[in-house]
Amino acid sequence: MIRHVIFAILIWVSGGYLSAQADSLVFPAAWQGHWVGDLVISTVQGEAQRVPMSLRIEALPDGRYTYTIVYGADTPENTRPYYLQAVPDSPGHFETDEGNGILLDDYFINGKLYARFEVMGNLLLSTLEQQGEHLIYEIISGPMAPTRTTGNTVVDGEEIPPVNGYKITVQQRARLVRQ
Repeated sequence: MIRHVIFAILIWVSGGYLSAQADSLVFPAAWQGHWVGDLVISTVQGEAQRVPMSLRIEALPDGRYTYTIVYGADTPENTRPYYLQAVPDSPGHFETDEGNGILLDDYFINGKLYARFEVMGNLLLSTLEQQGEHLIYEIISGPMAPTRTTGNTVVDGEEIPPVNGYKITVQQRARLVRQ
């Protein structure tokens, strides 16, 4: 029985490693281009705002990629020029450099790029995924302070850990098509 469990874990770990290597060969190279669409900003009350958005992903000679987001008109104040690069010796791990001292850790898992970070008391989850001919860009955010803590008890002799819940206040989502 133990051998079966160990074998299953080895298959899972090595499969994940090989999958990450294969994914890294297509991402971000296969996602290069100029992508456009509308960013829809929503709350629990519904759509709050809609803004034109574009995303440009381009290879650079040094192995990095541009990752430039434009919200609204293509002006310097609406443009967010970032760089994306693979983290050496860490399959599936990428880094977004905002060019201002901020580095975000990104993880490419099962065809989707994830970044989770906290800024100014808010927890954000950013995702980017190709679905057919589209890129789906999404950011979910809300306050870092827990709305409540549950668990933290003993049930039938089993220790239940504390679990914090967090409020989600904003969803930003865009369905982008390559130009």
